[in-house]
Amino acid sequence: MAAEWCVLGAGSIQPRAGHGPAGYALRPAPGAPVTLFDCGPGTLRHLPEVGIGLREIERVVLSHYHLDHCLDLLALAFARRNPALGEPWPLELIGPRGLRRLVDGLEGPLGVLARDPGLRFVEVEPTPGLAPLERAGLRLSWTPTEHTPEAVAWRVDLPGASLAYSGDTPETPGVADLARGVDLFTLECSHADGHGVPGHLTPSSAARLAVRAGARRLLLTHFYPELEPEDARAVAARTFPGEILVARDGLRVAPGA
Repeated sequence: MAAEWCVLGAGSIQPRAGHGPAGYALRPAPGAPVTLFDCGPGTLRHLPEVGIGLREIERVVLSHYHLDHCLDLLALAFARRNPALGEPWPLELIGPRGLRRLVDGLEGPLGVLARDPGLRFVEVEPTPGLAPLERAGLRLSWTPTEHTPEAVAWRVDLPGASLAYSGDTPETPGVADLARGVDLFTLECSHADGHGVPGHLTPSSAARLAVRAGARRLLLTHFYPELEPEDARAVAARTFPGEILVARDGLRVAPGA
């Protein structure tokens, strides 16, 4: 049963057609509930385009708390209370430390809509090597990225497939170690070589991490408008010998294919 990794936001907070802020969805098997990885503004809007219904979301996993990675938590909280959807269904929120404080702070702008009885919180410490989270059909592991003090990258092991998602990261060796041997390594690739910004990757540094990881395929994403995705692919290909995909909103990938 093939898993599917859906790109809901392949860009940054800077407006760009086809490249919204960070958001991804994992369906471990056909018909299985969905886990979101990050949910920047506009993530929910793209769900119908990849065939995901709101009530299919059973979990949101966050890498860090910059707004381009988490702002649609507000949209999700509001949408879950729509009477047409019935009672709010159970929803697990997983993220690094500070998650509960973040959601509790939503009560200011959202009022009673933020008091969601269906939420279950799991906070992880940004420490490598801790015991993974075991969930039905998947295992979640993480490691710090050094993008912010709490930021983490995530690895998902599924029956017959594995993938890793960097969130935002500098060229941190631990992120490659987390992704050792994965079928699909989704790495942010924000800026062109020679124009890098601290805390982010370029095509070459992303490729080096993928090589260190021994990943089978590389998916470049989180492009700022100044970087053309095909240019990023060409530069990364000088270092990474495997297949390189470039993300765009609506892209659907089978991690184990």
